[in-house]
Amino acid sequence: MLSVGSFEGNEVAIIKKILSLLFLVVLFISAVACNKDVIKENSEEKPLKEENVVKVEEAEKLFNNYSKELYTIKDPSNPPTFDEIAEKIKVYLTEEQYNAEIANRKFQIPELVSKQINKSIEVQDVKLEEQSKNDDGKIDYIYTTTFKVYDENSSKIYEKEGELTISTTNNELKIDRDWSRGVKIDGLDGGL
Repeated sequence: MLSVGSFEGNEVAIIKKILSLLFLVVLFISAVACNKDVIKENSEEKPLKEENVVKVEEAEKLFNNYSKELYTIKDPSNPPTFDEIAEKIKVYLTEEQYNAEIANRKFQIPELVSKQINKSIEVQDVKLEEQSKNDDGKIDYIYTTTFKVYDENSSKIYEKEGELTISTTNNELKIDRDWSRGVKIDGLDGGL
């Protein structure tokens, strides 16, 4: 048979366990409730600062200058070299994109095309259409570049479509990605 004193000891132990459990439940609920407020604050959209807003006109100007430096070949018998084009293009690209284009020998393509068909190449126009703004501040575009390939006897217009990502690096717009399938040029197996 249980003695009265030991029964009271069990009651105290049970009450302590219940109070400890109740304390843990309250603590858990408080932590979850506070955490929801933190998550809510962090997930609220923060307005873009005016200096981080990229205007399409600025992006088009950057891409137009880049395209002209890359593709313009005035004299097919004496086109700019890979190194000359690479040096001029460097200011328009992020370091990663510049290194990728060097590795892919992209700067050599206009020189080779112009020499092979013996025609000049001129960028006529570029058009950008914004596709998305990324969380990291980069903006994706679809582009169309219009080229004129010509000599003294003929001239033909070509359009090249692709995708472009522009970012802001040290408060300057830079091309972070440039991708296209290229465009077939008459008289060549390949193209630009």
